[in-house]
This record gives sequence, C-alpha cells and structure tokens, in this order.
Amino acid sequence: MLEFEHIVQVNDLTNSGLAALTRSQLWQGLLLRARNPERFNPGLQCLAQPIVNNQFLRNIEAGEFTFVEQVTLEPEAAIHTETVSDLKQLHAESTARIEEPQPGYLFVRFSYKRELEVTTDAVDVAEHLKSAYVQVDRDAVALIRLLAESELFDQSIN
Repeated sequence: MLEFEHIVQVNDLTNSGLAALTRSQLWQGLLLRARNPERFNPGLQCLAQPIVNNQFLRNIEAGEFTFVEQVTLEPEAAIHTETVSDLKQLHAESTARIEEPQPGYLFVRFSYKRELEVTTDAVDVAEHLKSAYVQVDRDAVALIRLLAESELFDQSIN
C-alpha cells in the first residue's frame, strides 16, 4: 500500500510578480480538475455524473484501465476521491485539501493512498508514482493559476 502526501504552495504574498489566487478561484480550479481531469491530463478520458449532495461518480479511462470513483466535495475546502469498493478494481484514494495558515497564503495538501501491484522488478514503482503525483499536482496548480488569471474556467482547454 502506498501512502503519500505533499503540499503545493499556491500563493506567495512576498512575490509581487505572482498574482495571488482567491480561495474561491482555487476551489473552482480544483473542482474543474475533479469534474474534467482530462483537461489536466490529456491521457485520461472521463465521464462524470451530475453532482448530488456534494458527491458524484466518475468513470475514468487511462489507457487500458478503467476506474469508477466516488468523489466527495467539501465546498471551498477539500475534494476526496475513492474507487468504488464493490467493483473489481485497484483500491485508490486521494484528497486535495486547501490550507490557509495565514490569510491569503494558500496551499493544497495532496494525499494519496493506493494499492500497489507486487512486482519483482528492480524499479521502485512507489517512488516513480510519488514523483509523478508531485509533478502532475504542480502542473495542475499552474494550470489553475493560468485559468484564473485568464478567466477561462468555463471555457474549453485545447
């Protein structure tokens, strides 16, 4: 079982060259990523059901793999995803939680928990996954910043 978390800084109020995002903008970007992950990773295909009571199901295709996930929203605070347990699929969970230790200083804590296939390869799969998660999450925050600055949250990304 891989359990891993990391933090991405969103706002640095000491850097005047970097526009600060509001909590609402950050939330809107994280929600867009949850509803349309293919906009953040072109290797994915996703079909998300409507949101009901701050939850929705989504089917994600990644190459030859398909996952069905339950997504739970804590508006303006966190998004939790978990593979549906009564289906034969890899167990995986993730949480993106907005943290604001001081007013305006926004961070996102990304937490992951997932099964790993047992391999005899010399490659450390867990370390590769950790590196990939960190890069994908940093790229997502950068895209959220770009979308917020360009006011493109409701438009398609090519």
